[in-house]
Amino acid sequence: MPPVRCRRVRITETGGDVGLGLLFFKATVLDGLMQQSPAPSIENLSGLARLIAIAPKEEFGGAALQFLSGISRIENFGAYHIADLARPHPALSFWSGRISGYWFQRDADLILGSKSTQSRIIAQIQEAPSDGVHIDRWRPKAGSKRSAIYERNGVIERVAVSSRDGRSGLRSFYLRSAADGWFDDEEYEALCRILPLVHGLIGLRHQIVGTARHRIGDGANATRLRDNGVRGFVGLTPREAEVCDLLLDGKSIAASALQLDVSEATIRTLRQRAFRKLQVGSARELMALFIQTPQAT
Repeated sequence: MPPVRCRRVRITETGGDVGLGLLFFKATVLDGLMQQSPAPSIENLSGLARLIAIAPKEEFGGAALQFLSGISRIENFGAYHIADLARPHPALSFWSGRISGYWFQRDADLILGSKSTQSRIIAQIQEAPSDGVHIDRWRPKAGSKRSAIYERNGVIERVAVSSRDGRSGLRSFYLRSAADGWFDDEEYEALCRILPLVHGLIGLRHQIVGTARHRIGDGANATRLRDNGVRGFVGLTPREAEVCDLLLDGKSIAASALQLDVSEATIRTLRQRAFRKLQVGSARELMALFIQTPQAT
């Protein structure tokens, strides 16, 4: 087995294309969707530009794997999200690749069932610099429970990227097939330069479309939780829950006002009331709260 390597990488160290790509994504795709502005066309884009533009869409997972294939063969990747680092509870929030969704979720539940594994995930997220990421490479010990999971899925090792942003944390992981052998030094160095971009796009994707597991964007999420008597959601009025539904569905204040036939000021007031009751301060924190609510499925 090659030596395990960990590193702390600041975003400015990951290369100009990565930094510019994230700025492009924030300034066009993210702001466009949240403010109802025109988004850039994906047609005729390729490589990094296409990956950035396609991040909010369902085909992002496959596009990311295809993009990474030009650097190193990776067949599966996923991410754990922590909504509040003061009360950390990692949850699988994204996955894509050869392993089916059923097995990916099942194995993630087995892995997160270990308190020691949860503690390592939390520690590695907390070790990330505030302006960058923590990258580590790892494989399970022979005979361990994690080793059995890896062997069943034909996986030999993984590289993970961890970051923290205010109260929340994200850890994305990229699995290497046993058939492809170890990452060599050149592949690993290249991955350390480009994986922060993919990791950042997963995080930004959460802000727009939520997570695959909890299907944010299907509509009526807050209303469903309110009707089911879940946590703070039960304290929302029907109108407050409806406004949260639209927010989770990616609707801007203007679009929400138009759909509900009320003023934009009314939408702002209803959002503020709902945020206070749910003890969140932003749309991102609302989505993170939904991710961390098991009763949501």
